[in-house]
Amino acid sequence: MSEFSIQTPNGPVSGRDSGSGPAVLLVAGLGSTGRIWGHLPEVLSRDLRVLVVDNRGVGGSRTGGPFTLGAAAEDLRAVLDARGVERTAILGASMGGVIALRSALAIPGRVSRLVVASTSARLTSHGRRMLELLRDLLLYAPPERAGAALMTLAFAPQFHERHAGFVDEACRLYGPDEADVPGTLVQLEHLLEGWDLRHDLPGLGQPVLALCGDRDPVVAPDETAEIVRLLPRAELVRVPGAAHSVLAEGGDAVLRQVKDFLTTEHDDPAIV
Repeated sequence: MSEFSIQTPNGPVSGRDSGSGPAVLLVAGLGSTGRIWGHLPEVLSRDLRVLVVDNRGVGGSRTGGPFTLGAAAEDLRAVLDARGVERTAILGASMGGVIALRSALAIPGRVSRLVVASTSARLTSHGRRMLELLRDLLLYAPPERAGAALMTLAFAPQFHERHAGFVDEACRLYGPDEADVPGTLVQLEHLLEGWDLRHDLPGLGQPVLALCGDRDPVVAPDETAEIVRLLPRAELVRVPGAAHSVLAEGGDAVLRQVKDFLTTEHDDPAIV
């Protein structure tokens, strides 16, 4: 694995590059650095070249211009250019899924396929209230307590009971570094301005695998299902009993579906 930091028009972006073969770019959610993926990059890099980036405002990408979804898509393009990747799949979770969709719309010829998990095409009324709750946690709770509180949203109750040690580890990985709180709040404020990709999604021709947990309190499963209804080549996987961290909660079965989707050849349309 090699670490990198590149200069983009919006400022430096840091990440990690490992494995070989077809490329996949992992894009994390709100306030998360690349470490939130845990062992997933290692697992995927057995068959793929895996690039993991820190979003603008957190981790190795703390400095530079303010975070916006559009600038995040520009950052991903700059990473592909700097790392010599002509074409890649993108796997994005939560806000990372929105960035993945924005990137595929902005640079369709560079994106081969998408996996989006717990993602919404727009800011709903419920989504706005959830973002306001997260903002209050970050403003008024110490970072370590905010991270612990967020675990109640990230994982379903049954998962907490069956995998308490895993949840504790996730809390350590997700719990925001104090230095990342300002950047996370900038991300939040931008998301609260709203986004709506519904008009553009029907023109996105890449194969898409969309994942949702049927007990997700952060992004309602119907919001992820809406993305699939709008896309011409999309499949929805609902994970029973899962909450927001559907990639982890789905276990080996979901991981196999994701790996199969990323490594199986698709008949890609002519995308320019």
